[in-house]
Amino acid sequence: MIEAPAIGSRQVRGGQRFARAFRLRRRADFLRVQGQGNRQHVRHFLVFIVRNPTSANLSAPRLGVTVTRKVGVAVVRNRIKRWVREAFRRCRTLVPPGIDMVWVAKRNAAETDYATIAKDMQRVCTQLQAPRGAHA
Repeated sequence: MIEAPAIGSRQVRGGQRFARAFRLRRRADFLRVQGQGNRQHVRHFLVFIVRNPTSANLSAPRLGVTVTRKVGVAVVRNRIKRWVREAFRRCRTLVPPGIDMVWVAKRNAAETDYATIAKDMQRVCTQLQAPRGAHA
């Protein structure tokens, strides 16, 4: 069973950080991914996936997370964002270089737990490895 990261653990080993290279940070990047990306629905999220046009084979896969106030209060929204980032951090080696992803939380995302998010992330990342035309 997949467990959530320990609450209150502040020490992070150097190789286990969610570094800036793996983050979508600019609004323009979020809009590009959401406008041009392939859309995929998972239980509690809408996932947009697109190849980064600037340096498709050289750049690390990047993740952006959007959780609106419709989902819940700030504590809930921040927890969901942390869980999505952690799930991505754990399976980012499965994602080909140059892929940008944006995970947009649906209203029911507040009802989920870390294990569900991790399973959904694992499934999405694994599908990205499959050759085009191959369907599971």
